[in-house]
Amino acid sequence: MGAFIAQGAHAQDYPNRRVTIVQPYPPGGGGDSAARLLAQELSDIWKQPVIVEPRPGAGTTISAAYAAGQPPDGYTLLMSTTQLASAGALFKELKYDFARDFAPISVFGESPFILVARPGLKMGSLPDLVAAARAKSLNYGSSGIAGIPHLAGAWWNKAHGLAGVHIPFQGTAPAFTALLGDQIDYLFGDVSVVPHVQAGKVKALAVTGAKRMAVLPEVPAMSESIPDFALTIWIALEAPAGTPRDVVEKINAAVRRATSAPRLMQAYATAGREPRWTSTSEFAAFKLAEIRKYSTLISDIGVKPE
Repeated sequence: MGAFIAQGAHAQDYPNRRVTIVQPYPPGGGGDSAARLLAQELSDIWKQPVIVEPRPGAGTTISAAYAAGQPPDGYTLLMSTTQLASAGALFKELKYDFARDFAPISVFGESPFILVARPGLKMGSLPDLVAAARAKSLNYGSSGIAGIPHLAGAWWNKAHGLAGVHIPFQGTAPAFTALLGDQIDYLFGDVSVVPHVQAGKVKALAVTGAKRMAVLPEVPAMSESIPDFALTIWIALEAPAGTPRDVVEKINAAVRRATSAPRLMQAYATAGREPRWTSTSEFAAFKLAEIRKYSTLISDIGVKPE
């Protein structure tokens, strides 16, 4: 009983000082901006400063290793992401266990990838690209080996029995530049390609979310032709394992308010990102399913752990 009362008192007082969100991407990028928007809303809700601390590197695993080693008191949180769900299948030795060493709080944002073809192909639809790829072997670019865009391309090729050649780049920006220059045939780009689609520079053929994007409503979801095809970049909040349950639930409730705030909703929509909220149990189940999904995909395309 005493432990329960102490835990409840801890949660009632939380937060009474600064909270830090560790995020795995370089400062100034889309992931960093999404974290800062959430931090701003949480700061307003709690009347305490909430700061974002970028710790990029090693395929997002540096941030997770750091956050896993922090005190389980709710004052250091991790912005986890899809790439962390795949990291266990990509690296032989990690200093943490993504499934066990964190207490899931909530997903707070999600965005799909957009399949775009090079201008010279003059594709009008997804079936056009399938037909072209069956007539002649095409290549596709990605932001790097075993990144989510690579897995999306491999899954799409496998679903259609194609043998598309993968060409990895050091990030989405150089891959997209190669696409615009007709150096690669198609690409699963992140939401940074949306303005180029809207400007008519490239044709979007499909999106990889479970449903169509609000900013590109005419572009079909891949799941409309390939059942269960859903690969997205989700961002979520987690705490080190052992954080008091009442604290975790209090943070979850604040995330629910934050993702409903008009300022955040508008900023996310402009960036092509959808605000989301899940209960802690929903996120826990989703996270385990994502870990299993990416482990299977990585094995299927033959990528060996480093």
